[in-house]
Amino acid sequence: MHWLLTRLRMFGDREALCGQGGGATYAQLVTATEEWRDRLDRAGVEPTEAVAVVGDTTVGRVAAFLALVVRGNTVVPLSRTDPPSDQRAGRLATAHVTRVVEFTASGPWTIDEVPAPDTPVPARLTELWASGEAGLVLFSSGSTGAAKAALLSVPRLLERLRDGGGRPLRTVQFMGLDHIGGVNTLLHTLACGGTVISEPRRSPEHTCRAIERHRAQLLPTTPSFLTMLLMSGAHRRFDLSSLELITYGTEPMREVTLAHLAQELPAVRLKQTYGLTETGILPTRSASSASLSMDVGGRGVETRVVDGVLWVRSPTAMLGYLNAPDPFDADGWLNTQDAVEVLADGSVRVIGRATTLINVGGEKVHPSEVENVLLGAENVKDVVVEGRPNPVTGQIVVATVELLAPEDRRDLTRRLRAMCAERLAPHKVPAAFRVSDGSLYNDRFKRRGGIA
Repeated sequence: MHWLLTRLRMFGDREALCGQGGGATYAQLVTATEEWRDRLDRAGVEPTEAVAVVGDTTVGRVAAFLALVVRGNTVVPLSRTDPPSDQRAGRLATAHVTRVVEFTASGPWTIDEVPAPDTPVPARLTELWASGEAGLVLFSSGSTGAAKAALLSVPRLLERLRDGGGRPLRTVQFMGLDHIGGVNTLLHTLACGGTVISEPRRSPEHTCRAIERHRAQLLPTTPSFLTMLLMSGAHRRFDLSSLELITYGTEPMREVTLAHLAQELPAVRLKQTYGLTETGILPTRSASSASLSMDVGGRGVETRVVDGVLWVRSPTAMLGYLNAPDPFDADGWLNTQDAVEVLADGSVRVIGRATTLINVGGEKVHPSEVENVLLGAENVKDVVVEGRPNPVTGQIVVATVELLAPEDRRDLTRRLRAMCAERLAPHKVPAAFRVSDGSLYNDRFKRRGGIA
């Protein structure tokens, strides 16, 4: 991984980082990385150790992250608030972390030893350490069960960037380093000689202010955040004229949101991205800003569609989970669980998670289709559509709506049901409507399930 520092050193006095996490040129970042490498050596940290790095995207944390990568350590990025403090010890044990480098919000850091867990080191880790490759452990959100610990090879993630990765852009570091999208943003931006703009307060207001202040060109984010942005109107209160490109991924984009976004930001190109922690972020090509179809693939990436579900084989795929069975088949293919529609030109459109498709008496219902209708209703700020068990039909369609203003529940249900009946087949009309009493989004800016 020493080629990475050589690459960064070439960019000299070009701005590498700015924003809430402090500023640094590439020369300063390389110096800080080398200082962290020496600091870890003096602390007796062995290359065959997993080290957690906790904090926001500050200059110091990025330097520590890069130093661990260059040394061949396995890095476990954690935010200061996720997971909650009562769950952190369990995640450290799962990843067999023996040191924790933690940065406070104001900058100071600590290096602490933690007791090694009394369980055997997973074979995946010992094999990685024997190879000398730097590793990365990322945890799933745990929203649907115990958080899974995915082990990835950093050299594999960076391989396609060795020969350059495109035009250097001033890029908002929207996702944290505990998310595959955040790691991809950081490494891709630095490898291209761009500028990483740190703003850990991921509200529409703070994000737009950061774009204006630092003249950001690229915002990589999620459809849920873009929905929040449009609802907030923050894009109209700040100067976003520097913004050239918005990339969105991690969940399906809804037609009505994409159309509204294109109308509100006509000078900005919109591009759909695709990737999972298990596969890495994969190259995509979109027909246009208005299109929800894309070609997924690139050097070494293979895709196929089986029974309407996308399967992927990728050179950037994770090595495996540390605490769950291997999800790949014998030939290295991963069932992404993403239901897709294959279009005439061979491109695909992601409909949603196969596990979220609703089966009403044998008829399939795509939640996004119902959501697109309901988002056009008066007084509806946002909506999540799900299937709920039913003894007669197997499942029924349930819509949870977030309202702009309070409304009588019976009047709301009558109005929304009539609207859906005009535009949807009978089995797609929600059997029940609920009003959320909180946000429909989680901390990673994905939509939550319905709130009773």
